[in-house]
Amino acid sequence: MVKLAWRLVVLAVVASAVAFAAQPAAAQNQVQVAQVDEQPAATGEYPNLSGVRAFSAETNYMSLPGYLRWMVFREQSVWLSVPEAKRIVAEQTGG
Repeated sequence: MVKLAWRLVVLAVVASAVAFAAQPAAAQNQVQVAQVDEQPAATGEYPNLSGVRAFSAETNYMSLPGYLRWMVFREQSVWLSVPEAKRIVAEQTGG
């Protein structure tokens, strides 16, 4: 009986850890995602990444478009599309 109770406790702990880890970070922090229909800010309102290195600690080991998308989401609660983020980064970095 003790072994069964111990196994149930371990199973409950593992199941709750897996359930929490399976949620995206936005859900864990209870961040509300804005509607996709919303228009993003004008190009001048995006963080300037011209002096930032991709995949470095400064960008949290993300690509520049990925880092820009994350920064805009944190500031404006709107996810940029990947092509839009790539276009903005190319305009900022000249490439």
